[in-house]
Amino acid sequence: MKKQICIAADLGASGGKMARGYFDGEHLEIGDYFDFPNQPMSLNGNLYWNLFALYNNILKGLDFYSREQGAATIGIDTWGASYGFLDKRGRLLEPVYHYRDLRTEQSLEKSYEVLSKRKLFELTGCQPNRSYTLPQLYSYIEYGDKIIELADKMLFLPDLLGYFLCGEISTERSIAGTSGLMKPEQDDWAWEVFEQLGIPERMLTDITDTGTVKGHVLPEIASITRTSETKVIAVPGHDTASAVVGIPGFGMNQVYLSIGTNINMGIELSRSIANDKAYEGGFKNAGVIEDRKILYRDFAAFWLLNELRRTWKAEGNEYEYETMMDMALSCKSKRVYVDTDDTQLNNAGGNAKEKINTYLERTGQQILQTDAEFVRCILESIALKVMYCIEYLKKELEIPVEKVSGVNGGSRNYVLMQFISDALGMPVYGGMPYATLAGNILTQMYSMREVTTIEEIRELSANSFEMKEYQPHAEEKERWKEDLQKMKEKGICK
Repeated sequence: MKKQICIAADLGASGGKMARGYFDGEHLEIGDYFDFPNQPMSLNGNLYWNLFALYNNILKGLDFYSREQGAATIGIDTWGASYGFLDKRGRLLEPVYHYRDLRTEQSLEKSYEVLSKRKLFELTGCQPNRSYTLPQLYSYIEYGDKIIELADKMLFLPDLLGYFLCGEISTERSIAGTSGLMKPEQDDWAWEVFEQLGIPERMLTDITDTGTVKGHVLPEIASITRTSETKVIAVPGHDTASAVVGIPGFGMNQVYLSIGTNINMGIELSRSIANDKAYEGGFKNAGVIEDRKILYRDFAAFWLLNELRRTWKAEGNEYEYETMMDMALSCKSKRVYVDTDDTQLNNAGGNAKEKINTYLERTGQQILQTDAEFVRCILESIALKVMYCIEYLKKELEIPVEKVSGVNGGSRNYVLMQFISDALGMPVYGGMPYATLAGNILTQMYSMREVTTIEEIRELSANSFEMKEYQPHAEEKERWKEDLQKMKEKGICK
């Protein structure tokens, strides 16, 4: 039987990746990885994504992968929350803003003056940070920006890129869940939020189930894919949701850690949870595929290391990630920590070392001296945040945690994975650095009915990929428990 070629595009905040995959009857065969940079553009004080460079790279990948055999399907996933406006003629109205653009610096707090944070959680099951779509949209209201009045439709980034490929306008469910604008059950828009905040509802499109065929590629795209039969699939548009779909043997009451620029971590459930305990723990709800939900948190991870690397480069020192792992192990832990959610640490620019030491001084902790100490502090801070969130799931929300799996690029950082295992006092499984691409392709196969259920998807993944097991060091257990308690008392773990 002729193999069905699936092409996946996965766009992350620091770079894009593409791959070609197919089902050989027993395994997912995936390879021919193609990486390209994602370089935001700062123009006249505003920060934008370079949308057209990203799109052109997708076209290059399509051309490369289709030379041997025309592609059957393509799916696109991206980071969450970014969007584009279309006018009534289907034209892009403005450049796509970066979620760290400073126009939203006060927008979330301003929106809470109209609709309280607690009420928003009740209506959406979400607690957005300023990078989410909701504060970005409210910034137009805040400043009286007329461009939102010209917008006929709003498409999240994977749906916008899919629109460029096939001309169809729709919104895939998981990417809509990153907006802070869906009902807790993830089955419809939270209409009351739009009404209370004055955000136009006319921009919204129908919500499409994951795995739906959006349409066939446009003629000019068919000339690249070598066939007009190439289908654009609504894969999980949010990169984390794509990764969760493809984790080997994953299922209910298991925790995932999708590790990259940020960490998105959560637990898979059959229902959404929007009670007081979930709110107090900072958790949010989103959909994945079929009836699966995730209760999750997200926070900065390698963003902090990247900011350190930027600072070191300005000082004339360039460290690769492998070197940085060796650096972390070369020094003794100072047992000092930062809150990876801290606003100042998450603002781009400035001297990252000075920012970290300022934070440590402000919270009554010892400052750092060597580059190695900074690396270890960041990795241990990430591990402690993961520990706090999992302890909260177990003790406050009374949800059993049966297994923990770390995937995507950050799972290659064996130092971080070991720190997490030590902190949790349980085995942690790490691997699948391209988990998002795998989940993207597996969903395309699901759409073509080569696999028919989420259980079959994960069984196929388990047959195709191996995960490394990290065993905890028993002698580290008490140290991490002590440090978690101290950082909770300082308000650093929250």
